[in-house]
Amino acid sequence: MSGRLDGKVALVVGAGSVAEGWSNGKAASVLFAREGAKVFAVDINPAAAEDTVAAIKAEGGDAVAHVTDATDSAQVQEMIAACQKTYGRIDILHNNVGGSIPGGPTEISEADWDANITYNLTSVFLSCKYVLPVMEAQGGGAIVNVSSVAG
Repeated sequence: MSGRLDGKVALVVGAGSVAEGWSNGKAASVLFAREGAKVFAVDINPAAAEDTVAAIKAEGGDAVAHVTDATDSAQVQEMIAACQKTYGRIDILHNNVGGSIPGGPTEISEADWDANITYNLTSVFLSCKYVLPVMEAQGGGAIVNVSSVAG
């Protein structure tokens, strides 16, 4: 790889896989590390985050796992602070949390609709809300919001 992210810190929210194998979040985390970034790998599932970190470290990269519910404002604020404490900065925020509940407007309940919006949109809003002041204070950064074909 080119090393174009040497000295950068990538905060990947949704860095684990929900099933065995490679997810978008795990793949992005490993690629950030291959390009030289230090990766703060966040997932709600500790084992999934640790699996991603193990893959990065197996290739000689630098990564730490962190557990956060990306829909919880207090936990997201703590995640941002923990990344800063660990690596001193945040250059890349990669939002990769999402999913869907099957069904159309007549089948899905209002509660499931609200949960879907919280999971897919509020998670992105919260991480952007709390990382933007950090990036502004350090003079820049990049935010990548990922969606699946279900989006």
